[in-house]
Amino acid sequence: MRERLCPVCQVELKPEVHLGVTIDICPACAGIWFDADELITLNTIDDAILPRLDLLYQPQVVSYNPPWERLCPACREPLHSYNYLYTSDIRLDSCDRCGGVWVDDGELQKMVQVLQDARAAEVPPDTQAQLTLIEAEAQHRATMANLHLWSRLFQFMRARPRIPL
Repeated sequence: MRERLCPVCQVELKPEVHLGVTIDICPACAGIWFDADELITLNTIDDAILPRLDLLYQPQVVSYNPPWERLCPACREPLHSYNYLYTSDIRLDSCDRCGGVWVDDGELQKMVQVLQDARAAEVPPDTQAQLTLIEAEAQHRATMANLHLWSRLFQFMRARPRIPL
């Protein structure tokens, strides 16, 4: 098996085991490579581990954006960048071929915060039911007002004298 290189620094990644899952850490920039499903597995086992990993590994170099294309540490294919949860400003890199994910230093804490914010913004089921009822009542009132308008229009048309052709 060939060595795994950091997509950012090109330094050899160091394997570390957490909760029985082996992840690869860059000793220079503290980025983490998660093979397919490792990120989900760790979060499922312990939903508080991700921010702890960010605190555990600290970068030895100043963060920078390298001029080269980021390559997958496992299969050396180009990584594609995407926004975590589409609407966040967190950029993750993943490999289409092997399904691994590269997470830069500090992004795990940001990911947890985004999830916490999203959960806090969720509407409780009782409130959601009340909102649905209010929307239905408003739609009913609008429909009734529309029916009343059409009814008055037809009454007006019936009351008008007919003009012979």
